[in-house]
Amino acid sequence: MEWYILYTRHHHERAVHARLLGKGFQVYLPLKLVWRKSNRNLRRVVTPLLPRHVFVRCYLELYAYLELISLQGVLRILEDAQGRLRVVPEDEIRLLRRLCDSDNSLECTGYQPQGQLVKVMRGRLRGVAGVIRDGPKTSLLVPFHMLQTSIAVEIDRSHLLPCVERAIPSEALPT
Repeated sequence: MEWYILYTRHHHERAVHARLLGKGFQVYLPLKLVWRKSNRNLRRVVTPLLPRHVFVRCYLELYAYLELISLQGVLRILEDAQGRLRVVPEDEIRLLRRLCDSDNSLECTGYQPQGQLVKVMRGRLRGVAGVIRDGPKTSLLVPFHMLQTSIAVEIDRSHLLPCVERAIPSEALPT
């Protein structure tokens, strides 16, 4: 079984997730907590980390393919430039789950796979590697090659240690 990426209609991620669960598919919808202002106070809201994207794991035979693309709210299954369906490695799904399960602030950002490579040495994200981004708060950019995006994780700089390789090698990047 492989993980595929469904591209949904705007704000239909949760409905697609629920429909797929009801049909017996193995589904993953990465979520993040954000603060929203409502009626003069702040409240925490759970929103999709990757808007319009839902991950589904299945054997993609003709029947499953037709069932997925005909599901209400699904626009298509993502493909690469050659027209092949994008298969997400199990490691990237595990890493996404780990990031979402941490209590760190997450944000979907632009794809930035090159730069100073660092590794988290302490805390819940120990062992996770990414590129450092300095700003008002230090962020670790963890690249996700299948979606050509990065997830920015707010992290304490004292938890990071530069890797021996100074940058992510260009041959490690997908073409």
